[in-house]
Amino acid sequence: MQAFQQLLASQNMDLNFVTTHRFKLEQAPEAYDLILDSETPYCGILIEYDARESIKSSKKVATGKLAMSGEVRVGFIGAGSYAMNHLLPNVSSHQSTVLKGVMTSRGTSSRSVAERYGFEFCTAQENDLIKSPDINTVFIATRHDSHASYTQKALNEGKHVFVEKPLCLNMEQLQTITETLNSQAESGVQPRLMVGFNRRFSPLTQELKSQIGEGPMSMIYRVNAGEMDKNSWMQVEDIGGGRIIGEGCHFIDYLIYINGSLPTQVFASNVEDPENLEDIVSIHLRFANGSTGSIFYFANGSKKLGKEYIEVHRNGKTAVLDDFKKLTIYGSGKPYQKKLLVQDKGQAETVAAFLEAIRKGEPCPISFEEIHASMVATFQAIKSMRTSTPFQLEG
Repeated sequence: MQAFQQLLASQNMDLNFVTTHRFKLEQAPEAYDLILDSETPYCGILIEYDARESIKSSKKVATGKLAMSGEVRVGFIGAGSYAMNHLLPNVSSHQSTVLKGVMTSRGTSSRSVAERYGFEFCTAQENDLIKSPDINTVFIATRHDSHASYTQKALNEGKHVFVEKPLCLNMEQLQTITETLNSQAESGVQPRLMVGFNRRFSPLTQELKSQIGEGPMSMIYRVNAGEMDKNSWMQVEDIGGGRIIGEGCHFIDYLIYINGSLPTQVFASNVEDPENLEDIVSIHLRFANGSTGSIFYFANGSKKLGKEYIEVHRNGKTAVLDDFKKLTIYGSGKPYQKKLLVQDKGQAETVAAFLEAIRKGEPCPISFEEIHASMVATFQAIKSMRTSTPFQLEG
């Protein structure tokens, strides 16, 4: 039934050609009388009601699940494919987590997600989550254009926030969030704000960082992103932000983490595309400790090549990380190698680190200084690409 309703909602199924009669909801008895009257021919009978009024008056719906009391009480907004594959399974499996409420764009999917993962209720109203005194942590996994708004509202209520990347789509939104956090810190309220920069938590990333050490280094991050439909919501600047804002911030954060300092300068250039998609881009960064890093984001590569490839060079050593499945360290002796049977980009570790920080009352696993720096560098990379000008950054 849920699949059938989704087909109707997406207009992928048209039943008009089999609909012979229509009745208002209050006329439903007449519809059944018609069915019982064998002398009247009919095929499809549609009972209509005011869907807008139903949505307007919708309330949260209990699922029959009742979680035990705990320290991390979660409200979850959005349940797309990424959330279903990487966030919800890891949130629900954490021992200290209480799943309170979930909201999605469709009521049927909200109920399905609530029952599948054990949320206490599902809802169509954001305030049922954001303003609930029973919820202290909000996960945001919606489309990019709503990230800043939901984050701001949750922070204003003193909630801890985990938001999928990007944090926001422009400098104005970033400034508003920054001012809110600064104001709360001054008043003694310090909710954790975490962005889903998961690659730094990958087991092979942890091994790379321990093997390569600290200090000035040279870094290369090549992303064979592949072609994306120009009509995808991610390509729409006001909705998805474009692929560099939507995904490129991941890779800038990664280089910040590996070298251990913030970017001080950014310069970017792109291969001009007939559709003006701005997804064949080279981004070059300088960092406060003297490191340099280059990110090559290519939408025009072969599908047979792996997506992500990283090189780090420092003090006579070179680390090569291939698609988060194989790490090789080259030095003076025999190369050191570590392989995984399955690719691991650190999604489970990211969620666990955030939830543990809340449970233990510890600082956020990624400092807001680093989150802020990643977003600023991303926005300035876009500006640099469009003006062919390098930009100085705070470092």
